Amino acid sequence: MTGITHCYFVGIGGIGMSAIARYFHAEGIVVSGYDQRNSELIAKLKSNGFSISAGESDTLALKHFKNWLAEVPITSALVVRTPAVPSDFPIVVQARDSGCRIGKRSEILGSLTENNPTLAVAGTHGKTTTSSILAHLMQGQPTGCRALIGGILVKEQSNVLWSPNADWTVVEADEFDRSFLHLHPTHAVITSADPDHLDVYGDTASFHEGFKAFAKQISGKLFMESGVQIKGVEGMRYGVTTSRKRAEALHVAATNLRIENSWLVGDIWLGKTWYENIRFPLAGVYNVKNALAALCLSEAAGAAADICLKRLGDFQGIRRRFTYHIREEYGIYIDDYAHHPVELEAAIAAVRIHHPGREITGVFQPHLFTRTRDNLIEFGRTLAQLDRVFLLPIYPAREAPIKGIDSQVLFENIPHHHKYLIKSNQIFDNLKEFPPDVLMTLGAGDIDRYVQPLAQWLKEDIKRFKPRT
Repeated sequence: MTGITHCYFVGIGGIGMSAIARYFHAEGIVVSGYDQRNSELIAKLKSNGFSISAGESDTLALKHFKNWLAEVPITSALVVRTPAVPSDFPIVVQARDSGCRIGKRSEILGSLTENNPTLAVAGTHGKTTTSSILAHLMQGQPTGCRALIGGILVKEQSNVLWSPNADWTVVEADEFDRSFLHLHPTHAVITSADPDHLDVYGDTASFHEGFKAFAKQISGKLFMESGVQIKGVEGMRYGVTTSRKRAEALHVAATNLRIENSWLVGDIWLGKTWYENIRFPLAGVYNVKNALAALCLSEAAGAAADICLKRLGDFQGIRRRFTYHIREEYGIYIDDYAHHPVELEAAIAAVRIHHPGREITGVFQPHLFTRTRDNLIEFGRTLAQLDRVFLLPIYPAREAPIKGIDSQVLFENIPHHHKYLIKSNQIFDNLKEFPPDVLMTLGAGDIDRYVQPLAQWLKEDIKRFKPRT
């Protein structure tokens, strides 16, 4: 950013905040920050030279910030805060009193898209996967790309790609808090528009109005998945079809999907040309749609179709997006970020497609009281699609509890005989009692803390999986 030499991130451990922090660092800006807890991500940022106060008292955190203030020129300093941090948080108050420039994450991300060719991925679901695939495709072009991702790319072990001579920047257009209205996309895609964040929007109509306002921000092309319906918003369509005739009515499409050696393979209609026997890198039909969305935007940016399709098969994935930790005949363990009923249903369906006849055990941690309240019946019906479900307490994130909304209420709304309401420290004991065939950990909270320990525990003894008959 013009004139900024030093930046302090309040909530730097968040995936979106850390992406901007890494981006600034690549641009030569000196980055510091605070987070309420330590994490693997914080450790990696520190190893890259970032000065960070994490997991300390408010007093020590404020001292760290005051020391930073004393060392930097105020006129070229910037403080970035996440929406999860309240305006009366001591560091934010001190920053305001000092006269330092302060911006929300969404505002700063928006400023990065001003006067820069930008490809934006919007939608209730699929933003991170689509933007990750898109960044991978664009990285294969002569000048590469710059990308800020809401997840950790497996190959790069980072949520940022940064090519110094890149023509294009790839960003996620987050609908929460109407953040995406700060963006200035050249081309964009809307992957889905299932109502979410109704604590912000109030109702479905207002939620869709948000997407309508976002669409007006786009200076170039808008692409929409074929099933997305938003009143007053039109775009070029892409999707999965059952015939070539239907595929050719869309801008980009896939058809003739089938499983070959455990991989989804299909034919792609792209640039008025058919490309046959294309292997999709991620499981599930929903991830085929995400790949098609990425192809729409890469084509709009002028990327060569043949290079993109070749790179598509080489994409190694994103952490916590249908990630296989064990994929053996004796047992399977998959971790996924799914936290909305539509996402849960898609992830479960992907297992049914790729591993037919297997019994699925799910450990689900609900995310947000409002999301649980607004989708209570849908969550119950979706979780009932698992063969066995272990339900954890709701992860509150930024929210205060809501009276009458907890995991007990959700538990009562799951029409299933094999359901268990447990605490996180009871996961291992319950899996000992009910060994899984296919295990899935699901949710967007801190359930990820148990992923590596679970994978290690299962690998230590294959008898911890249910015997195959």
